[in-house]
Amino acid sequence: MFNAHPRSPKKHILPPIILAGLMAIFASRPCGNATAEENGAIGIVVGRNASPAERSAGEELCGYLEKLYPRQQFRSAEALPAAGRAILLGTPSGDDRIKGLLPDRDLSKPESYLVAAKKDGPRTLGVIAGADPRGVVYGVYGLLDKLGCGFYLSGDALPPAKTEDFSFAGWDLADAPLVRERIVFNWHNFLSGCSTWNLDHWKQWTLQAQKGGYNAIMVHAYGNNPMASFEFGGKQKPVGYLSTTAKGRDWATMHVNDVRRLWGGEIFDGPVFGSEAALVPEERRVAAAQKMMRDVFAFAQRRAMDVYFAVDVDTAPANAQELIETLPPDARFTVKMKENSYAVQRGGPIWLPNPDAPAGYRYYKTQVESLLKTYPQITCLLIWFRGDGTAPWMTFRRQEMPAAWQEEYRAELAKTPEAAKYHISRNMFATAKIARAFQRALKELGREDVELGAGSWRFRFVPAADRFFPREVKLLPLDYDVLAEKPQLSTADLRKVIRDAGVHRRIVPIVWAHHDDGHYFGRPYRPFDEFQSKLSDAKASGFGVIHWLTRPLDLYFSSSSKQVWRRSQNQPLAETCREMAERRFGVSTSDILGRYLERWINEAPQFGRETRVWFLMHRLSPLAQTDPGNRERRVLLEQIDAAALSPEGRIQLDYQRNLEQFTEDFHKTHHAIEQAQIALSTNDLATAREKLRSARPEQIIEQFVKMCKYGGPSRGEQGLAVSLNLRWLVHIIRLRQALGEEAVRLNFAPTMHEAMAQGANPFTYFVDRDRKYWDCRGAEETGASVFVLPENTAPALSEGMPESYREICQNGIEGDKEFSFRLKPIFTVLAGYQKAFSAVLPGKYRVRLLFAEPTATAAGQRVMEVMLDDAAKIPADRVDIFRQAGGRNRILERIYDVEVGSAGAVKVTLKPVAGKIMICGAILEPVSVPRSVKNPTVSAPWWLVRLSQSGECRLRRIKISFAIM
Repeated sequence: MFNAHPRSPKKHILPPIILAGLMAIFASRPCGNATAEENGAIGIVVGRNASPAERSAGEELCGYLEKLYPRQQFRSAEALPAAGRAILLGTPSGDDRIKGLLPDRDLSKPESYLVAAKKDGPRTLGVIAGADPRGVVYGVYGLLDKLGCGFYLSGDALPPAKTEDFSFAGWDLADAPLVRERIVFNWHNFLSGCSTWNLDHWKQWTLQAQKGGYNAIMVHAYGNNPMASFEFGGKQKPVGYLSTTAKGRDWATMHVNDVRRLWGGEIFDGPVFGSEAALVPEERRVAAAQKMMRDVFAFAQRRAMDVYFAVDVDTAPANAQELIETLPPDARFTVKMKENSYAVQRGGPIWLPNPDAPAGYRYYKTQVESLLKTYPQITCLLIWFRGDGTAPWMTFRRQEMPAAWQEEYRAELAKTPEAAKYHISRNMFATAKIARAFQRALKELGREDVELGAGSWRFRFVPAADRFFPREVKLLPLDYDVLAEKPQLSTADLRKVIRDAGVHRRIVPIVWAHHDDGHYFGRPYRPFDEFQSKLSDAKASGFGVIHWLTRPLDLYFSSSSKQVWRRSQNQPLAETCREMAERRFGVSTSDILGRYLERWINEAPQFGRETRVWFLMHRLSPLAQTDPGNRERRVLLEQIDAAALSPEGRIQLDYQRNLEQFTEDFHKTHHAIEQAQIALSTNDLATAREKLRSARPEQIIEQFVKMCKYGGPSRGEQGLAVSLNLRWLVHIIRLRQALGEEAVRLNFAPTMHEAMAQGANPFTYFVDRDRKYWDCRGAEETGASVFVLPENTAPALSEGMPESYREICQNGIEGDKEFSFRLKPIFTVLAGYQKAFSAVLPGKYRVRLLFAEPTATAAGQRVMEVMLDDAAKIPADRVDIFRQAGGRNRILERIYDVEVGSAGAVKVTLKPVAGKIMICGAILEPVSVPRSVKNPTVSAPWWLVRLSQSGECRLRRIKISFAIM
């Protein structure tokens, strides 16, 4: 049965899936203690000198067995009984009893295990022996797997409780991993990834990964990540935020006043969605983030899981100029960079440390020392770089290297002339110096137990890195081109680039369960067939899986892991699907639902992305065209009698049915929106409005949230609910506004921006109590000062005003100078930013301007003129808020009827007459918009136009210049 239950939407902090997993952590509580088979209880004895991981495994085994065999009691025990039955866990090296019971069994391979029932005089013992503590842990989970348990990244699936008495029948198995590294890698950046996790989510992820056969967790820190700050030269390295819906801007994170007001917002408990470590006061954000991650890594260490920590070394945020400028001139060098605001990179010269110089080396040693002091549990430290032309270490010219480096590089090329042609050859030569500095620092700090690695996107950096990096440095290339349907592990020819390096150094390719640049939601990627054979051919010592979400990716993680264990080597996907169906839904459904899962992971669509302001940047056709098997798969689901399933099985069946329905309805809705966009760009307003009105995106988001409640929602699903609102729905609202179907709304309010964020999103939204979306503009967007009234000073409404005005007028902007703004569709704050559909149609509109006097005590203290660009018809309006509203903290609404022409917007100008200008909000309401216009002022997004012309729907045909996250 699957350990998940429907629950109140308000109690989402620990979904039942997580609670079920954490049950195992605290399994010792119900198991108690015993010294023999007392009162029928079977004692579970952990070997002498057992590690924390072994003890945890024994406690978990006790808890699981009690669930599987409710007629039998199990207890943690300190000693074996004189007679009767007991279970013994441990390693031969740690417990002579195990060595004596299994004298001829081979446990020489690291992490291997065996399970056996042994007669020991008057005792019958179930023995779980591991080559090492990890082997013991995997032996426990291997046994439970054989007993019918399913362990997945999103939670456990337990079989129905057994009615027969407990016995050691079937306790005969052995297994061992076939690769050394098996890594789960969640990447910090998105609201739907680990950036919003709390400690319990991290523990659950780590625990479930281990249950699934993985042995390491991995994280990555951008240059602005607060978990990787350090002090050097008397200065603290500047950092940013763990992204939330109120702070942090990395990779298109948008802000909103209250996530509970979003469509589907009932799955949130508070106004801000994010990690508890990110919700602390500003001055505590670094300490809180580091404490949480230190606790995460400590938990992983207790579980005998490796900890991989990757830190950027090449980007502008990773090379903080205020720190590097404290170095003496001979310890730094300058390179010239092109401006790249997307990568937080200013144009002009930038200083880089010289790791060969004593002071430059000290800079890098300080980083290493700080990281290991903060996180002593790290077992592999990785230097991470981009290699795509957006980072100074990867783009400098040969002549910009220090003179000594140029000569050294020339000498190295003389040894291997072909290296000159390697991708970013000189840059890998230089970056290898950072690797040597890290390597030296680890030795001097007495931490030679910590391995050193290096990683980047794609495999093309490997030849140069292999040529110049020390042999001890393992390489972890991301198989990025799966996005273009060309994964480099797929063929022998494509694997050659890492095979050549894997002959003499450890190579650990990272595969993708899904892709943030285009294949984010829906099914995961299809796991590799013959995965172990492919890794062996590539001379890879292991593999990792990068991901953000957990559901619905379980099948990918399960298949990939099973294929690299001896008992299930290269296990066919069909068999893994059948196993998952049996464990999640029950034995009676395993044939039908196994075939369903196999079809789903091969056929179902993948859609959406998280790295840009658009949730979709490729066209979606109706599923009847792109996924004809959708209806046939749903027929398979309908063949299942839900009443015959366990409650947990019904939850999983409902989830899968709703996932298929959501996928179909999302495609249908988005396709209608695309047709509306294309019709509008060709001046077919009637068709545009018809298609737009037929779409109900708000209902689609509600449908998504309903689906997530079956066994969840997970943290990632909560993040996706935000994304669907702020990176999908807002574009549809924009289209409605361009077509005169919805009012334009501006709220002048505080906004938060992060100078160090990569791929930063500048947009902030206010959602009122009626779920109307307002575009927020603050000091950075307007250049004016922002004021906020005290919470207990809500401005008063005049008769007939909507309640939402009270919130809008709780804040505003003011200034000494004349101020102008344009009323135009949402999402056009920055000039030239996504210009598509950035104008309203010509026609008659009504402008509403909202004011509330915050400080004046008498009339005449603040007076301004309001001018609209339709000056020929509307003279300047002199506004004295105090006088016209009837006092301070009272809302004033000024209304103007205007004609909008070809400009597609209304310009509003506020000119001070006495005191400062101020404004709280503005609305542009369509009154009479024609059915057609002769000269349209709108255009479709470039990607939509290109695809509508070609009729091509496959993402691989789109050239995306900003692909890397």
